[in-house]
Amino acid sequence: MKVQISNLKNGYTLVELLVVMGLTTIVTGVLVTVIYQFYTVTSLGNAQLAVDADLRNAGLWLMRDGNQSTVFTQTGTCGVFAAPTYIGSTRYMTYTFSAGTLSREDSSTGQVIGVARRLAAPPTCSVQGRSAVILLTSATGKVSNSATFTVTLRVH
Repeated sequence: MKVQISNLKNGYTLVELLVVMGLTTIVTGVLVTVIYQFYTVTSLGNAQLAVDADLRNAGLWLMRDGNQSTVFTQTGTCGVFAAPTYIGSTRYMTYTFSAGTLSREDSSTGQVIGVARRLAAPPTCSVQGRSAVILLTSATGKVSNSATFTVTLRVH
């Protein structure tokens, strides 16, 4: 009677299992890090875009109203631009700050719009000669940015 001895393996060695577990851990760690950074960078980028859009929008409205106006009066939380109209009256654009929003009210239409919605602090408004100087700081999350707008008033 002949007895055959088989050299077939019916499993994995401990070293093979540890190597596979180590490689799986490294690949998983890299993937989790990449996904985390993707979402973090995206949210920071969106916050930066929102902050910049607020400052840009506020700057456009301030420049528009300031360049049409002959007088800027510092009042309350910001100020009032006064622009003469063609029919001899005066049009007022009033800027106010409340609950993080810089609002603009047009006296000729009564329309109120929010020109910046994420302000971290009330704007600093002052008059320097024929210019109005407005400092705005916008912030959302960990991202903030400041801008100083020097608006030259129209000469009458």
